[in-house]
Amino acid sequence: MTDKNIKGISGYIMIIVQAVLFGAAGYVLSLPDLGAISMLLLFVDVVLLRGYFIVSEGNAALLSLLGKYKGTINKSGFYWYHPFRSIQKISLKDEVQMVGPWDTFAKDGVQLEMSVELRWKVADAANAYYGMSDIKDSVLSIAKETAQTLIEMYPYEDFGEERVSLRLHSTTVNHAYATALKKKLEEVGVHLESARFNSIRSLGKKRAANEAVAIAHQMIQEVDQVNQLTDSEKAGMKLQLMSLLMTEK
Repeated sequence: MTDKNIKGISGYIMIIVQAVLFGAAGYVLSLPDLGAISMLLLFVDVVLLRGYFIVSEGNAALLSLLGKYKGTINKSGFYWYHPFRSIQKISLKDEVQMVGPWDTFAKDGVQLEMSVELRWKVADAANAYYGMSDIKDSVLSIAKETAQTLIEMYPYEDFGEERVSLRLHSTTVNHAYATALKKKLEEVGVHLESARFNSIRSLGKKRAANEAVAIAHQMIQEVDQVNQLTDSEKAGMKLQLMSLLMTEK
């Protein structure tokens, strides 16, 4: 589900409408035998009061009626909408989030402690709200999962073999991470402004070769189960993972 932007009805206009309705109710009350109609007009006027709401700067309001999404107002102001609507406010401001630290292993089996830093904001409020149970927690989970997968594709040291390593090629690794994460977050309505590994620190331990091979086999199987990837993207990821199987000792 994506945003369906709507302008919304100005709250100031509705105040004028309600003032006219209140005046009409008072006039009808002065007429003989029309007291019931006057009370009905007053009741409608009171019910309409529930329709007012404010959208603050840097926020969006998702409007739904009887459980059905009706549209998004992403411009600040004073508005009125159906009195029985539901409103969910979503922040569109920049968010800075730290993920980690946590322990993992590089491609060559070196145990690492790592953390990442993200700057992001909601770009499609409806997609983000209806597609994730909790926006901040989901972004954190996606960021950590992407970092974990990427780290296991690179060795910590290059040993003079002129290959990309985590220790010597931080710019390349950060670019690869930001590119992969940006694509994933766009699918859930979030715009990634920046992402980088805040730290990648060797803990001086190595993982057993049989453990690394088992994990690589498992990751290859998981790639086939990702429905969002095309066949060519799956093939590319499996090729990278197969290189781990070929080089692990």
